[in-house]
Amino acid sequence: MTVFRTIVAAFALLLIIGGAVVTISPIPGGIVIVAIGFLLFASAAPATVRAVRKRWKWFDRMIHRLEKHLPKWIAKSLRESDYVHDDEKDAEQEDDPSAARPAKARARR
Repeated sequence: MTVFRTIVAAFALLLIIGGAVVTISPIPGGIVIVAIGFLLFASAAPATVRAVRKRWKWFDRMIHRLEKHLPKWIAKSLRESDYVHDDEKDAEQEDDPSAARPAKARARR
């Protein structure tokens, strides 16, 4: 599975680079190619996108604005690459008493 993700991530980067080149030409399809490449890359390597979003706040704000307007299945893959939502998931697991039960049960044994 790791090999497949690596191949998809490489293909996504090629789409992003190729789309950036096509964007400066008179053909208006470059933005669409860049967007498809980014979505592929976000689904193949969410940890890398999470690091980029954490480092560049302007990029993170742009993605947050896009999440509101995109279909749910696309917004879900972008939300998986968000470090803020990652912190919320950890907080929910700490607050959830059912998640803490198995740990207590293991501690008793």
